[in-house]
Amino acid sequence: MNRHFLNGMAAPLQIALLIAVLALPGVSQGSTTLTFAFSEKSAPYSSLLDGKAVGLFPDVVQLAFSFIPDYTAASLVTPWARAQYNVRHGINDGFMTYPSESRQDYAVFSAEPLFTQDFGHLVYSADNPNIDVIESATSFADLSGLRVIVESGSKWEDNNIPGYLERVPGQHLDAMMHLLMLRKAGDFLVQPAEDARLIARQLGYSQKLKVRKVDFIPNSQIPFHIGVSRKLPNAKEVINQIDAVMQSPEFQSQSSTLMEGYR
Repeated sequence: MNRHFLNGMAAPLQIALLIAVLALPGVSQGSTTLTFAFSEKSAPYSSLLDGKAVGLFPDVVQLAFSFIPDYTAASLVTPWARAQYNVRHGINDGFMTYPSESRQDYAVFSAEPLFTQDFGHLVYSADNPNIDVIESATSFADLSGLRVIVESGSKWEDNNIPGYLERVPGQHLDAMMHLLMLRKAGDFLVQPAEDARLIARQLGYSQKLKVRKVDFIPNSQIPFHIGVSRKLPNAKEVINQIDAVMQSPEFQSQSSTLMEGYR
């Protein structure tokens, strides 16, 4: 067969094959996949389990995109520093985090938070001899004779827990819970309820765990928004669709149910 004839047939044949492939089940012409990066060691918010992203943040992002037919969300778990680097440079499309000024330089964020982390809780043991003081306190001053267990290097705790409280440092959240429950090295922690209950359950302290909501802890509400890399050409369009979804009563209802499962 003539070589020139074969060359002439190539373009129509390729087009026909492309149409056939797009017609196959499971191949979508109207949905674009966006990859969201999550921290690998931030349970219950995000972590890696059996090679998959699990936790509140991947779940709520997936829920939001289930209402947006034009896009599909895929999840990637990585060290948090790498996740931020990837979004900054457009390697991954988005993440869910606090929209700090530095992050707003390279990402566009949803107008409203999808989740608000609440540090306004005192976490303590039912066996603590100072339990009456903890449960009646109306200010940090009322706790001035007690010891607070803090996370080493936490800037939030440095800025929001008064310096007159005696501090007992822990290297990470598990160590802090052991210091509180097992070693009784301190009287209380300041932590979100979700974190405290998950860690206590994992370490076998659930029966003795006490969590009290208080209103005297400053800057306790930390909002988490969906952010999309400014490197994504249609970043603003994606955020506009997320903002619209968040106004949906159905999304709000399903989101509330989802979050209650983590509390």
